[in-house]
This record gives sequence, C-alpha cells and structure tokens, in this order.
Amino acid sequence: MPNETQIDDTTKENEPGLSRRFWLSRFGSKPALLVLVFVFAATVMLMYRPFSQMEGGDDAIWDYISQSIVRGQVPYRDVIENKAPGAGYLSALMIEVGKLAGVRDVPAIRAGYVCLAGLLCVLTYLVAEAYFHSRLAAILAFLVPLLSTDFAVMLISGTRPKLPMIVFGLCALLLIAKDKPFWAGFCSMLSCLCWQPGLLFTGTAVLIFSKYLLSWRDGRALKVLAGASVPLIVTVAYFYWVGALGELWKATIDYNVKVYMPEGNLGAAVAVARLWHLMKEVMGTSIIWVKLSALGFLVFGIKQVWSKLRGVDAFAAPELFKDALLIPPIVYLVFHVISYPGEDDLIPLFPFIGLFAAFLFLEAARFIAAVEVVRRKFPVVRFAECLLVVLIVVASVPVLRRAAAYRLEEGRTLAGQQRAFEAISNVLGPNDKIYVHGTLEILVLLNRPNLNPYILLSRGTDEYVSRKLPGGFADLLREMEAEAPKVISLSRLQQVLHKDELLQWAAERYDKLPLEFAHDSVYVRRVE
Repeated sequence: MPNETQIDDTTKENEPGLSRRFWLSRFGSKPALLVLVFVFAATVMLMYRPFSQMEGGDDAIWDYISQSIVRGQVPYRDVIENKAPGAGYLSALMIEVGKLAGVRDVPAIRAGYVCLAGLLCVLTYLVAEAYFHSRLAAILAFLVPLLSTDFAVMLISGTRPKLPMIVFGLCALLLIAKDKPFWAGFCSMLSCLCWQPGLLFTGTAVLIFSKYLLSWRDGRALKVLAGASVPLIVTVAYFYWVGALGELWKATIDYNVKVYMPEGNLGAAVAVARLWHLMKEVMGTSIIWVKLSALGFLVFGIKQVWSKLRGVDAFAAPELFKDALLIPPIVYLVFHVISYPGEDDLIPLFPFIGLFAAFLFLEAARFIAAVEVVRRKFPVVRFAECLLVVLIVVASVPVLRRAAAYRLEEGRTLAGQQRAFEAISNVLGPNDKIYVHGTLEILVLLNRPNLNPYILLSRGTDEYVSRKLPGGFADLLREMEAEAPKVISLSRLQQVLHKDELLQWAAERYDKLPLEFAHDSVYVRRVE
C-alpha cells in the first residue's frame, strides 16, 4: 500500500544518478522545517498588509455571514448564499477567538486567513514530498503560488470559501498517500462543506482506495465513505435541529442546479478563454510557471499511464495512489467548463500549479543525473543536483521582492473606508433598519444585520425567490417597503433581473447619500 512503498529518493541507491549522497537527501523532514515553511508564508502574507486591505466583494459577503452566525443567526434562513456553510462557521470561530484576545471581527478573520495561507503552503509542501519523494521539489512547489501578488491579496482580504476548501482537499490528498482512508474521506467532506466542488476529493479518495471501483473487499473505499459521512451527518443534523435544513438544500443544491449553473454556462470555449485570461492577469510576468506546470502535469500523467500499461495488474500497483494528484485538477477544470469562472476560482488551482511545476524540474534534475555519458563527470552531476536549489532561489527572490514592494493606493484602505462609513452610522439610530444589496462591507464594518436574507439577488436569485410569493417580486418589494429601512444600498445589480424595480423604489422613497466608497449606491430615506 502507499505507506509501504513511499521511499524517499535518497534511498534509491540502484536508481541511476540517485545515491545516498544525492543533494535532495540533505533536507530532513523535520517539524522545524514545516514551521519555517509556515513562518515564511505567513510573513509574506503579512507583507501584503492584510489589516489595511479594504473590505469588499465576496470577502465581505462571507465576513457578514460569519458575523451573522456569531449573532445567533442561521445561514440560508437568515442570510442566503449558494455556497456550503463551512467557511462561514470557520470565520465565526476566528471572530470568537479574536474576542478573547480583544481583537475586532475583521482583523480577527484576516489573522485567521493569514494562518490558513501559511497552512496551505505547509500542506502543498507535504503533498509534494509525499507524492514526489523530494524535499527540494516540495519547497519549490509551495513557493510558486506565492509569485502572484493577486493570489496573495485574495487569500488575506477576508473570508474566501475556496481557501479552506483547497486546504482540506490537500489534507485529503496527503491522507490518501499515507493510506488513511477514513480520515481522507473525513477531510474531503470538510472540503465539500466549505465549497461544494470539494466533493471531487471524496470521489478521488473512493476511486483510489477502490482501485477505480474494481476492489471493495478490503473495505478501504467504505472507510472513505464512512469518514465522509461523519461531518455530513453532523451538518445535516444541525440544520435540521435549527429548522433550516430545507433552506440549506434549496440554497446550496436546488438553486445551483436549476438556476445558477444554467445561468453561468456560456459554453466551454468562453469558459476556457475566460479562465486563461484570468490566469494571465493574476500571474502576470510569472505566467511561464503555469505553462511549465501544464507540461509537468502532462509528464506526470504519462508516467502514471505508462506504469499501468507495463504492469500485469495495473490497478494493484503500489503507487496507484499517485493518480490522486491527477484527478482533482482535471475534474475541477471540467467543472469550470460548465460554470463561468471568477478570479477567486483560481485559488484551488494554485497549489497544483506549484506541484506540477516542481515535478517537471525534479524530473529534469533526475534525467540529467541519470545520463550515462555525463554521469561520471562530477561537475555536471553536481549541476543536476543543484538545479532545484537554483530554482528555489529564482522563485524566492521575486516572492520577497514583490511582497516588500507592495503598496496600497493612498486613501484606499480599511481605515479610510471605516471613516467614510461614519456618514452612514451617523444617520442610523440603534433601532433603525438597513437594507444592503451587494455592498456587504457596509454591514460588516457597521456590524449590523440586514433587513432580510436577500443580500445578493443576481444570477436569477430574484426570480427564484419571487416564485415563492403570490405576487412575485412586487410582493418582496412591498415587504421591504413595509419595514421602512432608514438606509439602503443597491449595488452589483448588473445581473439582477428586477434591478429597475429596485432602483425605482430607491428613487421614490430615498435620497442618495454622497459617499466615496460603496460604489456611490447608498440612500437615506426621505423625510415626508
């Protein structure tokens, strides 16, 4: 099984060019090294000034959901979003821990996400070490994603469900390599409960431990399902207990299948072009690493296929577990062929970019060291052994340089945003109500609940909600008007079918409040 056959390349004395004195052998797998990886990654994240980044976008949505949980509200019943709830509860835990230390909500969440980013790098390192048997390749693997400034900023600007999703997904891949089916299943379901596509890690674990569904007798695949069922049962039981199980199903499954996915399916060609465009924007001048990673993925895949073609019992091969590294990126890319990708959808891909780029150079180093003609020439072999060290330096220098050079635009900071939002808090009494659509940063920074659960009505959500009301969307507007919110904010309306009705309501009952932030979308109720 995997844990019996995973030998470090430092012990392969009979493999050409790899001896006990091979350069990769000099880095031991010690807790101190993992601590260094975590500290390095966390330090880089802190250099991107997480506590000064403005609140906004999808981060604000999930920060608000986390605050709602802390207030005793229940996701999907009191605030509606179409992703699974795990990230919201994780950030709620960060808020509670922050309170013990006297830290406010937003800084507490961001400190937690700095730690999550560090953990992501540690897990990328551990997965590379487990699957490639090379510690230097593992170091390069965790460094490559940090080359992107945009990636780093995405990780530390607030709650991002796709970060804990891939963190738990990497845990599952590591546990597959360690032959721990129950815990692989457990972590894979935690990934899914942070964001539904994380279910692909459960599928991966089942395929590997069942030898592609050909062998169930040893019970390993059943252990995966048993492990996955534990967090799922706890989640279902909790939402049933609080009376929101039906809302959970409607928001995370029914709506996504019937409305969100069809609305976001613009065709495979458009989705692939969009994904590549986003990748070039986010990686910038480091896009070459993505291309190298794609080549590394191809080489790794060919090696895995070839090992099966030459084997008598291909699916009983001791290193079958390595297929687990190929399945998630393939399934994830297929998923985004039918789901229009956004920038943060790149987050789960970044660890794989690092992993396969590192693998490509590891294979190059091993190839050079194994060439019989040059193998006896010490300087050439030494060059082959040092190749990954050189690449680690090549990667780490721009990582540190870009982080050190990072600056926030003057005035576009969290502190400036908080000062600007005082104009809103000044017109709100303790019992006044507020309705926010889109600009959830208002609710986060004021730490106030929304008028109703409908924080984002785009992508067909308004029609989906209207079907439940006898008078359709007009009934929803009448309900909101009956509450007479003192302040409303209407932004991110581009994909809202009933945006004209919302804007008409604002024009008839409200006056615009001049505000530099929040997309100039804040209105105060007119005195009549």
